Amino acid sequence: MNILIGKDLGRYHILEQLGEGGMATVYKAYDLRLERNVAVKVIRVDQFAPAVLERVLNRFEREAKALARLTQSNIVHINDYGEQDGIPYLVMDYLPGGTLKEMLKGQPMPWQEAVRLVIPVARALDYAHRQGMIHRDVKPSNILITADGEPMLTDFGIAKIIDDEATVDLTGTSATVGTPEYMAPEQVISKTVDQRADIYSLGVVFYEMVTGRKPFQADTPMAVLFKQASEPLPRPGQFVLGLPEGLEQVLIKALAKKPEDRYQRMGELVVALEGLTGSQMAGAGKKLEVLNNQEEERKEAETTREVQQRLTYHHQRSTKWGGWAVLGALVVLVALGVALGIGLLNMGQKGIGPLANLANRTSTPSMEATSAAIGSTRTRPVDGMEMVYVPRGEFLMGSTSSDKMAGSEEKPQHTVSLDAYWIDKTNVTNLMYAICVSAGACQVPSTSASKMRSSYYGNSLYDNYPVIYVSWTDANAYCAWAGARLPTEAEWEKAARGTDGKIYPWGSGSPSSRLLNYNSNIGDTTAVGSYPSGASPYGAFDMAGNIWEWVNDWYSATYYSQSPASNPQGPAMGQSRVLRGGALNDSGTGVRSALRYWGLPTNSAYNIGFRCARSSP
Repeated sequence: MNILIGKDLGRYHILEQLGEGGMATVYKAYDLRLERNVAVKVIRVDQFAPAVLERVLNRFEREAKALARLTQSNIVHINDYGEQDGIPYLVMDYLPGGTLKEMLKGQPMPWQEAVRLVIPVARALDYAHRQGMIHRDVKPSNILITADGEPMLTDFGIAKIIDDEATVDLTGTSATVGTPEYMAPEQVISKTVDQRADIYSLGVVFYEMVTGRKPFQADTPMAVLFKQASEPLPRPGQFVLGLPEGLEQVLIKALAKKPEDRYQRMGELVVALEGLTGSQMAGAGKKLEVLNNQEEERKEAETTREVQQRLTYHHQRSTKWGGWAVLGALVVLVALGVALGIGLLNMGQKGIGPLANLANRTSTPSMEATSAAIGSTRTRPVDGMEMVYVPRGEFLMGSTSSDKMAGSEEKPQHTVSLDAYWIDKTNVTNLMYAICVSAGACQVPSTSASKMRSSYYGNSLYDNYPVIYVSWTDANAYCAWAGARLPTEAEWEKAARGTDGKIYPWGSGSPSSRLLNYNSNIGDTTAVGSYPSGASPYGAFDMAGNIWEWVNDWYSATYYSQSPASNPQGPAMGQSRVLRGGALNDSGTGVRSALRYWGLPTNSAYNIGFRCARSSP
């Protein structure tokens, strides 16, 4: 079908191919009359026997007219249809954001974002069902993404046109048309399906979004279909830690083998999904806060002996120096608030990293202290990280229009109000991350080397250095394991620069090697907390230079022009996640607190790490 590129179908000049499936090819085209780009879906007539082709074309025209009447806001609108030289085609809005399949790339997304994306698709399907139309091929490649990050459902009716008339299926023989991994069991058994088949298919899509994998996979289409019909659903929580029980229950019901055991109408699934957002995401989440508090109490209830054994085990694996196991025990004892009259530990670098801080403390505030002020700290029991307090209030985010160092993505500067929160005093270290790996909750970093050191992660000499070669997904998993989360972009920037628009954490004075590790003056990472003079107004270290830091937000260059004034969470979706802080190889302009950078969530590098945050009750 690529022979169409450069040619005209009616008034549409074909520019390039956007995608191809077994039954249709999608092209980007230019509408010569209205002078705009459109998407043209061309049915592959070579897949039909000559005896049925005329019926297919007649049915295609009737269905195209019916599809054009679907006007719901999350359904891609049919603008035109036609047939030329025996080739039928549909004309739709051109959406440059790609597909949900391209966005997922085999990786899970935070369940909250998955819920936000699935709800509009479920509403679109509910609308179509009430118009008497069943989709029958719901899958990530049929969910397009707008430039604003909104999901749009496409390919309504195409599967029905093909399935009713013909001929070829997934295996090359005559059977039902569909995509095996997303097909309801009854689609294989009977051609008579109803809206509950779409409920099952959307359930598979939702499952894939939150776990990064399809529930049933096999080497052949028929083997997949057999699993869909016979094998029990793998529990989502075994692939992603921390999924709410309510979310798992929604998936189990949507993916029931028997149609009568599922949600009976798409509207019921919408209500269930909205219930998740209401009870566990929105409104500052009283239920979520209770769950967090219960989890925190559980972690704090761990005995000194249990935590000490875990740290000792790690050090015995990573080094022959028995003294480090003793140090691990000291860290835990200090984290539990035991008074220790010792000075700073010598970690091979002059600094005030988490281990040194813990050893120097004489008491540890409760993780759930009800009153706090600037300068307050508390220690996270599970990994020994010290957190600093950032009070509720407004701050100036971004850069001024006259700032020549700043790009447009940092503008306009705007006032943002944030609720109180706690943020890690330093980056998460190799030692802390190794505890998570030992617990089975984290993946080993993609390399054990740093820029210059052939041995880094797992080498006790660098236990107090920031963990690197971790992706956004890795960082997100660690923070969840630690009973925290990645900070939002706004939380990170306020913690870095304070309330009055300082250029750097220490103020507006020029950077120097006394304040941070930057401009390749050392050439590799330094121990966390090595530059106390460069601390932020709230006492957070290393928020400029050393390593870039993942934050939670999706990246959008235009987000500041539409960002809410209170507790902004970033765009609802996107391709890349935000990175902040600059790194060891960046110049003075590259370590400004307002600087925004980005990376794919799966990326990792020698100069990327993270820290965690937690909302204050």
